[in-house]
Amino acid sequence: MNSDVRMSTANVTRMAAWSAAGLVLCAPLVAMQFTSEVDWTAFDFIVAAIMLGTIGLIAETLFRQSAKLAYRAGAGFALGAILFTIWANLAVGIAGNEADPFNLLYFGLLALVVVAAVLVRFRASGLTLTSIGAVGGLALLGVVAASRGYAIWPQTIVLMLPWIAAAAFFRHAAPSHAA
Repeated sequence: MNSDVRMSTANVTRMAAWSAAGLVLCAPLVAMQFTSEVDWTAFDFIVAAIMLGTIGLIAETLFRQSAKLAYRAGAGFALGAILFTIWANLAVGIAGNEADPFNLLYFGLLALVVVAAVLVRFRASGLTLTSIGAVGGLALLGVVAASRGYAIWPQTIVLMLPWIAAAAFFRHAAPSHAA
């Protein structure tokens, strides 16, 4: 009998991902020791922990949805885009500053994306269209922002890139896509 305990690749990956989330949460705490530019309150840490935990749990659920690497990569890019959009919007705001009411439209777009993902039952073909819709929604927000005097095209393009990658990966993972 082999008493050597081996962990599966999935467990190692999960442990690494949750550890990385913990390190991300610790980064501001460390930074606060060296600079006054980072000034988080307990509330900031709680919000960040909720965001990272929620994204992590959703990632675990989606990764169980399909064993295809393309699907998992698409889910990773989409969840990363959601996390980054929320984090940036809460921290400094995408348009103007974090208190600018225009930024609420980004939260609205994310809510629509989540509802669409649920409606397509997290299937790769539906998530392809959902990701493309997110890109289109961001482009529309960029146009509206430009018409209101915001110069946010660089931010808009950065927010679009992970959605474009997610769409490509989900398309590749869709059953109708012959690989």
